[in-house]
Amino acid sequence: MAQPLTILIIDDSPEDRQAYRRYLLQDREHSYTILEEESGEGALALCRQFQPDGILLDFLLPDLDGLEFMAELKQQTQGAMPVVIMLTGYGNEVVAVQAMKSGVQDYLVKGQTTAERLRSTIHSAIKNAQLRQELQRSEERFRTSVENMLDCFGIYSAIRNETAEIVDFQVDYVNAAACEFNRMSQEEQQSKSLCKILLNFRESGLFNECCQVVETGKPLAKESLTYTSFNSKQQLTKAVDIRITKMGDGFVASWRDVTEKKQAEQRLQESQRFIERIAETTPGILYVYDLLEARNIYLNGQVNKLLGYTPQQIQDMGAEFLINLMHPDDLARSPVIDTRFDTVKDGDILENEYRMRHANGEWRWFCSRDTVFTRNADGSPHQIIGTTFDITERKQVEEKLRLSNERFQLAAAAVNCLIYDWDIERNTVDRTEGLTRILGYSLEETQATHQWWREQTHPEDRELLGNYFRAMSANQNHYAVEYRTLHKDQQYRYVLDQGVIKRNAKGQPVRAVGSTTDISDRKHAEVALRQSEERYRYLSDAMPQLVWICNASGEYEHVNQRWCEFTGQPIKEALGFGWTKVLHPEDIQPAIQAWVESVRTGELYEHEMRYRRFDGIYRWHLARGLPIKDEQGRVMKWFGTSTDIDDRKQLEAERNLLLQLEQTARAEAEAANRTKDEFVAMVSHDLRSPLNAILGWAKILRTRQLDSDNMNRALETIESNAKSQAKLLEDLLDMSRIIRGKLQLEFSQVNLGAIIGVAIETVYPSANAKNISLESTLDRSIPAISADINRLLQVLGNILSNAIKFTPPGGRVEVRLSTCSKSTSPDSALSTPDGLNAPLSLTALIQVSDTGIGISPELLPHVFERYHQGHSTHKGGLGLGLAIARHLVELHGGTIQATSPGVGQGATFTVKLPLSAKNLTGV
Repeated sequence: MAQPLTILIIDDSPEDRQAYRRYLLQDREHSYTILEEESGEGALALCRQFQPDGILLDFLLPDLDGLEFMAELKQQTQGAMPVVIMLTGYGNEVVAVQAMKSGVQDYLVKGQTTAERLRSTIHSAIKNAQLRQELQRSEERFRTSVENMLDCFGIYSAIRNETAEIVDFQVDYVNAAACEFNRMSQEEQQSKSLCKILLNFRESGLFNECCQVVETGKPLAKESLTYTSFNSKQQLTKAVDIRITKMGDGFVASWRDVTEKKQAEQRLQESQRFIERIAETTPGILYVYDLLEARNIYLNGQVNKLLGYTPQQIQDMGAEFLINLMHPDDLARSPVIDTRFDTVKDGDILENEYRMRHANGEWRWFCSRDTVFTRNADGSPHQIIGTTFDITERKQVEEKLRLSNERFQLAAAAVNCLIYDWDIERNTVDRTEGLTRILGYSLEETQATHQWWREQTHPEDRELLGNYFRAMSANQNHYAVEYRTLHKDQQYRYVLDQGVIKRNAKGQPVRAVGSTTDISDRKHAEVALRQSEERYRYLSDAMPQLVWICNASGEYEHVNQRWCEFTGQPIKEALGFGWTKVLHPEDIQPAIQAWVESVRTGELYEHEMRYRRFDGIYRWHLARGLPIKDEQGRVMKWFGTSTDIDDRKQLEAERNLLLQLEQTARAEAEAANRTKDEFVAMVSHDLRSPLNAILGWAKILRTRQLDSDNMNRALETIESNAKSQAKLLEDLLDMSRIIRGKLQLEFSQVNLGAIIGVAIETVYPSANAKNISLESTLDRSIPAISADINRLLQVLGNILSNAIKFTPPGGRVEVRLSTCSKSTSPDSALSTPDGLNAPLSLTALIQVSDTGIGISPELLPHVFERYHQGHSTHKGGLGLGLAIARHLVELHGGTIQATSPGVGQGATFTVKLPLSAKNLTGV
């Protein structure tokens, strides 16, 4: 009888279900397991549970129709559906077509269905499904075989013109080996023209030969065909063995790349010494053993390296070779060399491991791999060829692994725990000798089942343990559970059971490996600890400090009444990590870090932090916690207090503030004193230099020995240095007036273009002397502004003089005058008059740009400060010019700023003056 079938009948009519059951049970060819369900949802649940071979489906169900059921079944089974035959009382062809499209294998009309027809329909549908599955598996095997072939394989169809002449071939399929051979992917070849892929296909003559195969049906076979292929990527020259056979209106081709073989043959033909070199360079011993002569007739030089003998010495030993050198134990268990090859076929390899004595007396492990090399006329083996390799190191590693396993067994016996391996499917449990130490039973006194262990479990813990293992089996791979189990002395012991779960492909647990440890002592210590904590609680409520007890993880398990009174927290809210809710946000992370360190070291926890009082005010506290440890030194709990130190902290803060203020004042005074000293030195230098020149030329003039040219030169020098000195004194006076607020301006209507022109003419000689290009772009349409003409000339002269001073010969200085309505970016050094926050609506913009030495980003914010030299190279001056210029511009209601890309990249100074009827700052 054929294999039993499981059939699910889905019909809300009990009479119809009864009839179908009767029809099936009358079947003599098959036996059936019949499931029945009257609703679609119930049937889907049965399909998940039993996976039936076939389904008889009524089209109209109370909750779903047949098409809806098929859609949900397809989704539930992810396409791997059982055979479904639909039954309906309506012979509607449209419904039949829809049902077949949904995956139904056949369609029967109620009232017209006989027992024979029902059985034959089920047999046919199941058989067809099996055939389709077999066909699919066959196609998968074919594709897998082709894809894993080492040989290249392709299928091609002919492309014909209107006269039925073959003009090309289309690539229908190529396997992975063909893609690697052509160095092209399947996407680059699939459905493409073969002549376009292989550009040399026609010229090589292979195209015409393929056409002959298709037209005549005569296969084509070529050995070692040398073929040069030009594709779109590169030129490939290969040697191939190719077979081409007609298939339909096309051909299939298989070819093997024998390029390496041909090259190897060519190399072998070049020199016989090539073989000798290979033999001598192989890491193992290569030998040929003659079974008739019972001796080695060839050995390579590696025998000397691995065994310490020359090839000739081994050959001279003859048949005594193995007796002399092989270990007696290995010689006794190894088969006789000339008999173990009697039944060996050509190509079969015999492998053997044994020990050989080195010439130095040391025993070394070897692994030989032998095969028949030549045979006698009667077919019996004549000579064998083999290689042997020194595997001593591998054997040593294996020995270490064996010893490691022994150590594990010893360790398992040494630790105070039971190690077990539970085969869940077979319900068998392997346990170590630790069972005796845990429960007092020997392995012989127990049953190797999980049931035996469950019977020893305390009755109150059995349900807990069962529920835990069911939950663990469903969704966990690791477990740890504590419970009580009965010792042989009839006393219950607390144990910790922990391990891992191994699952099958369906996710079902099949194996559990774990350990069971006696934790009775720890449990008793925990009970004693809880009793001690009760005493602590009574004591803590009487203390004025905030008292707390927490576990090893930092979760509060107890706080005293004073804690609740201070923080306003109820006890339930304070427990766990509720203490973090009253901790100042800035103190949470430092407190946790200090806690982690104390947990790591097991030492006293001491940290200052702020707690929030019930009225929202934070007060400083000193938290101190003592660890409570078990006998093994592990921290079980922490007992701590938090003492209010807020008053002390405030005194410390006031003292630190006073100290900081004193240090700041001292630093500012020292900086001011240094600045004064530097300024006095600079003033002395800059006043002394022109005086020295004046005095020097005055002495020379007094001799009255100068001609007219030198006389003029002396007077010019005296005049120039006198002016320089006057300029320095004027800068000092201006800065003094600025500091005292006595600097006054004389306003009049000033044409900016004219003023800039005068300033340019003033500095032109200096620029010309350095061959500096002085350029200007001035908007002459800008109206006159109210300004002090002399002070404005002073500002422009200072900026232009600096630009020329710090621009090397051959450089360029450019002056631009324009207007703008927006303030500049705050990214540059910017001076703004006090009290001006709103941007000016219309502003005159004066920009002086140079190609000079530039200003570093570090110096840029300080260029307008008094006594500041913006460059390391001293160019003269007191560092007051830009500070004065800034103040003068601000008195005009404007701003001045400096920008520079960096050292060596020039600088730009920008002056902005308001184009309003009145200045923002007056006399």
